[in-house]
Amino acid sequence: MNRKIIIYVAVALMVISVPILITTLATESVAFSETFYLRQYQRLSLGQSSGFSLQEFKQFSRTLHDYFRGRIPSPQLFVHSETGLEPLYKQREIYHLADVRHLFRLEWKLRNLGCILLIMGLGLVLAVKRQQSGPIIAMAIAGGSSIGIVAFLLLLLVARLNFNQAFTIFHLISFDNTLWQLDPSRHNLIKLFPEQFFLNATMAIIIQALGVLIVLLIASLGFHKKQQRESG
Repeated sequence: MNRKIIIYVAVALMVISVPILITTLATESVAFSETFYLRQYQRLSLGQSSGFSLQEFKQFSRTLHDYFRGRIPSPQLFVHSETGLEPLYKQREIYHLADVRHLFRLEWKLRNLGCILLIMGLGLVLAVKRQQSGPIIAMAIAGGSSIGIVAFLLLLLVARLNFNQAFTIFHLISFDNTLWQLDPSRHNLIKLFPEQFFLNATMAIIIQALGVLIVLLIASLGFHKKQQRESG
């Protein structure tokens, strides 16, 4: 294969890998952050709306994290009520949480794919143009970062304009059932994690991802210009 074509392929692989990796890592960082969950408990007054204490909420969120990571077989817990112990979640909620766990598994596969694409791209560049690999890698990272920044700015706009509609569309695309349609008067899952919780999580992911992408863009462009000055 022509060396030029190999470089194009390598750059394309790295460009694709950057937004994939930053998106999945930012999502995991927020989704599994106990600090974020506890902050939302205070910010959204979930103690009043759900009737559960901070310690109970902490236990619930830790159990969900363990379930999504595959450490435990079920997210079900039992809580005290006026009639004694009763399950925290109804069967509909358990089924929906199983669907959510499947989404996380797909997300982890996507993250791993991003890692593979990045390693392949780096390997091809180093194999074909080791001496000039620095500027090529820098521009590939800059390209991937630029794409990611544009994508997250668009997502930020959508979230600000109509998060409710975007959230509904996300569920319609992600799930092939209506188990996600829960009743806040009957289902604890929606009491513990209302739509505002997910809006705040989305905003946290966007801010975190944009921060990393901007730093990558500035650093890669700076490195590329430095290499050009030195070679010139």
